[in-house]
Amino acid sequence: MPIKPLLLFAALLTYVSFIGCTQQVSIQDSPLLAYFQPTALADTLLLELPAETDKVDEGDTIPRALFFQSLGKLMQAVDYIADSTSSVVVGRARFTLNQTYDACLVDITQFWFKHQSLLLYNKQTQAFTDRVTVAEWYGGDGGQVLTGSWLVDYDGDGQKDLIRRIIQHAMLISEDNEESEKFDESAELLLWKKNSFVKTPVQDSAAMIKKYPIRSVW
Repeated sequence: MPIKPLLLFAALLTYVSFIGCTQQVSIQDSPLLAYFQPTALADTLLLELPAETDKVDEGDTIPRALFFQSLGKLMQAVDYIADSTSSVVVGRARFTLNQTYDACLVDITQFWFKHQSLLLYNKQTQAFTDRVTVAEWYGGDGGQVLTGSWLVDYDGDGQKDLIRRIIQHAMLISEDNEESEKFDESAELLLWKKNSFVKTPVQDSAAMIKKYPIRSVW
């Protein structure tokens, strides 16, 4: 074979090898995963904000820029942490949901607002694909909202589902200038469908509220 064709063939092999290496680099695990410690997932897991007296592992503080830039639009739905420059972000745990997905539990604190999300991580594409709020505490002097969740196989299909519990608190002032408190409790069911937690109608809200309680702060 002439020399020039040999050189062209060698160059082609080098280019193909380079492209293969580039593609491998592009699908490496997200650098965020290093901040979430792998944890065994119990049959039933209560996800709620800790009380001041609870002993909580410090976790791994995640650089704000890395966290918000890596997740992009996934965090935009959480209005009260839109100003990411003053948030404290802590990676809590990483659970295996199934063969394809892991869930990473993250704490975000901004002033007195507190938030927990489960970040869904696709192990095949090696990317975060979705986010769901599991616990939070926010509001103002006139009213606050407290959220907690249960991670459990609710429908018996072998996949973990979420029962999200919400307590809304409001201070009311009567015409006689007397204050009173109002509480409103609700429950939301999010079944695992099509690689995500999907909000599903609740048949008996009162029974779900009773079966899956969360700790009140009032």
